[in-house]
Amino acid sequence: MKELIKKRLAAIIVATMIVTAVVTIACVIVFGNGIFRILEEDEQESFIGKHYAFICENVQDGFYGSIYKGACEAAERRGDYLENMGGSMATSYDRYDLMELSIDAGVDGIIIEAGESDAMTELIDRADAQGIPVVTVGRDNTSSARRSYVGFGYYDLGVNYGKELLKRATNREKRVLVLMSPEVEDLSQNIIFQGIKETIERADAAASFKFETMAVPDTSAFGAEEAISALIMEEDLPDVIVCLNEIYTTCVCQALVDYNRVGQTVVYGFYENSTILSSIRKNIIYETLTMNTTQMGEYCIEALKEYEETGYVNEYMPVDLTVITAENIDGYLADKEDEDEDLP
Repeated sequence: MKELIKKRLAAIIVATMIVTAVVTIACVIVFGNGIFRILEEDEQESFIGKHYAFICENVQDGFYGSIYKGACEAAERRGDYLENMGGSMATSYDRYDLMELSIDAGVDGIIIEAGESDAMTELIDRADAQGIPVVTVGRDNTSSARRSYVGFGYYDLGVNYGKELLKRATNREKRVLVLMSPEVEDLSQNIIFQGIKETIERADAAASFKFETMAVPDTSAFGAEEAISALIMEEDLPDVIVCLNEIYTTCVCQALVDYNRVGQTVVYGFYENSTILSSIRKNIIYETLTMNTTQMGEYCIEALKEYEETGYVNEYMPVDLTVITAENIDGYLADKEDEDEDLP
């Protein structure tokens, strides 16, 4: 009897030891996993990506808004942050003030719609001297220490407009009005205009066109609307109107409809939005020249990253220009939808 009790007691002790060991091992595993998880979370939280600044003249401009979106998504995929400088500020600042703020904030890189002014050159040079690489987009500053320019060649854009105008060359002289920025220091549109005229001249078609220019405010849609409305209300409309930015194109589309002047002038636009594309479908305007702005934004981030990693980057990263007309608009939109679906 005593022997049986001893055996049972021994079995209970062994079982208790086994259970204790299993519980201890389980606790160690759970505790260990918890520690690893905390360490992993701490490691993720301690990773700080780059902080870049995006600066443009008009944050409401769909052209630069689309570039910002493409750049922002590209930055996020790399764990970096792209701030739309001035986008959330109650006070309105111009590009020069926003450059000052970005430099003072010590950002890791700047993407900016620059322009060729001496003041912008000085700011870009100061940023570069403080170790902040600058990438210009849409509007370059060739005299500065900017590391790369992403966009289209001004002269090439003018050549493209010129080639499209040549399709309308006849024995009758046509009056062509080019809407341009009033900013005296902005040489980009002068280069575009030069590209248009020289393309026409090289084709021996100068006698077919009489070129004029008109300064239109481009810092806000309201200012452009007033100037363009006054133009469209004139009794003698030009035969052709060439718009060198999205704001001008949108305002011309709306004014032609508002004042019942559709079909009385041929309009060549710039870029695309819902109003512009709808106007092409309805033959309110003839065509528009556009480019892949999402790609432009991605190129900006790639330029900054390449410079950070290697110390070098291509000075010019061009994007292709596309002509949208009523004949090819459906195919263009279908191709664009396919590209958007392929994006990560």
